[in-house]
Parts: sequence; structure tokens; C-alpha cells
Amino acid sequence: MEMMESLATIPQPTLLALAAVIIIGLPHGALDGAIAIYLGYSKRVVLLLRFVLLYVVAAALVVAAWMAAPAVCLLIFLVISMLHFGLGDARPGGGWEGFLEAVAHGGLVVAGISLIHRDEVDVIFGYLVGGSTQMVWQGLEILAVIIAIALAFCVIKGVTDRRWRAGFAELLLLAVLFVFTPPLVGFAVYFCLVHTVRHVRTVLSGLAAGMSGRMVFTQAALFTIASWLAGAVAFWLLASPGSAESALLRVVFIGLAALTVPHMILVDGLLRNARPSLKRRFISR
Repeated sequence: MEMMESLATIPQPTLLALAAVIIIGLPHGALDGAIAIYLGYSKRVVLLLRFVLLYVVAAALVVAAWMAAPAVCLLIFLVISMLHFGLGDARPGGGWEGFLEAVAHGGLVVAGISLIHRDEVDVIFGYLVGGSTQMVWQGLEILAVIIAIALAFCVIKGVTDRRWRAGFAELLLLAVLFVFTPPLVGFAVYFCLVHTVRHVRTVLSGLAAGMSGRMVFTQAALFTIASWLAGAVAFWLLASPGSAESALLRVVFIGLAALTVPHMILVDGLLRNARPSLKRRFISR
């Protein structure tokens, strides 16, 4: 009852945006278990248990590091989120053009939202670091120069090369969304309807040949429920009268940071370096 009363004090747009991230966006990372099984980590029970243990330990280490150096960890989280989003949104392929495309797409989401709505986002950053946010903004301002170059490159390519026009159109639509919506709402729309949908579609198409839909759904549901329960416990421990909004923001975004690190190691590391026949099923769209 106290938890529900605390949630009722949070502004509705903030609550709806965070609820969407938790209910719609978070489960896409729960497919990591299916990816691990498909990559062979379930061939022996000890391998699967080791995977789960390492995943949990990596997440716990992120939380511990955040408690020790929150501003540094927030800045690192923003950078790796930018790269993760960008790698998911950019067209398959490498080289410097692919890198710039990834920086443009991921940078628009992370630095774009932050700098467009600086005052509102600074309040959120303040909740997450529990102190001065100056270092975080200094880091974002440096990143903004690189992102601006990457965006300019994508604009030129979008105008001159029809293969880039779909990505260019996506950047334009997202830019409009981020300008005209509150920061958490814009992020939630992107995270749930672009990043999550794209990731789930790619993963499911890759798993289709080797795993049943029931198995994928079952393991994803288990991982999702476990994450929700852990988040609920953390919110219950942190929330107090007058601090529900800051507590929920800390649980959601520090929780995302904790899960993003092992998620990126698996998806952007192990999966992208898997044998070519397997990698193509996941990475090609």
C-alpha cells in the first residue's frame, strides 16, 4: 500500500514513460538467455549456471561501482548506451561510415535528448548521481562535437545516396520527437518502439531455426519477472515520503545500466564475434 501511495505522487507523464520502459522495453534484454542458449551455453548445466552467475555478477559490479563513483558511471553509461543504440540502428556493415552512422543514431538519442532538455535532464542526472552533474555535462558537450560531425555526415549521405535515406528519415523523425516531447517520454517512445522492436525482431528471426517459440518465451518471461521483482524490492527499500520520483528514476536507470553491461557483452561482443553463419542470422536485417 505504501509503495502504491508513493507511486501516486509521481507526475503522470514521468510515471507512464518509466512504466513503458519497465513493461515494454526491459523484456527485450530478457532474450539474452535465449541468445546464450542458442550460442551453446546450455550444452551443459555447468555452462548455463556459469553464464547466469557471470551475468548477475557483472550487473552487481555495475551497481557497486555506481554507488562508489556515480558521476563517472553515469557518463560511462551514457557513452555505452549511445554505442549500443547506434549499433542496433545503423545498417549492417563496418568501417568508418558504419561507425559514424552508429554515433549519429545513438548520439541523437542520448546526447540529443539531454542537451535539448538540459534543465529537465539535469534534475534527473542529479537524482542519479546524488550530487554535482558538472562532469557529466562536460563529457556530453565533448561528445556533442563528435556527434554533430556524424550527424552532418548522415545528412549528406541521406541527400546524396538513396541507400541512406531510410536512416536519414528516421533521424529526422526522432529529432522532431525529441524536440517536442518531454525527455523521458521521447526516450520511452524510442526505447520501446524503435530499439526494443528492432532488437526483438532481429533476435527472434535468428532464433527461429534453432529454438521453439515456447522456449524463447519461457526463458524471457523468467528473466523479465526476476528483473521486475528485483526492481520492486529496490524501490521499496529506496522510496520514502517525498522521494518516490527520485527512487523510481534511480531504480530504473541504474538498473538499466547494470543490465546493459552484460547485455552489451553478449549482443555487441560475443554475438557479433560468433561464427559467420550464426552471426548473419542476428545481425542482417
